[in-house]
Amino acid sequence: MGNFRYWRKMTWTLVLWSAGGLAFIVYGGFALPAIVITAVGLIVLGFTWYMTRPLWKVGHGARVRQMRSVDIPFKRPRSATQE
Repeated sequence: MGNFRYWRKMTWTLVLWSAGGLAFIVYGGFALPAIVITAVGLIVLGFTWYMTRPLWKVGHGARVRQMRSVDIPFKRPRSATQE
């Protein structure tokens, strides 16, 4: 959060949607449809932001099930003295 210049484009989209939604709610008179539109937009954008995280930063990305490593039996390397 410290260096905001390097945020992802989706993060900037969330920030701009939040600012626009707040302005829409305040200037629209705190009407229920304005609040619902802003909340649904934040939920959709937040879910999209979470599901499109770059894999190299978070390990394996967003997954329902946790990945397990596969046990592969390896042969011991032969040394120079063994044939």
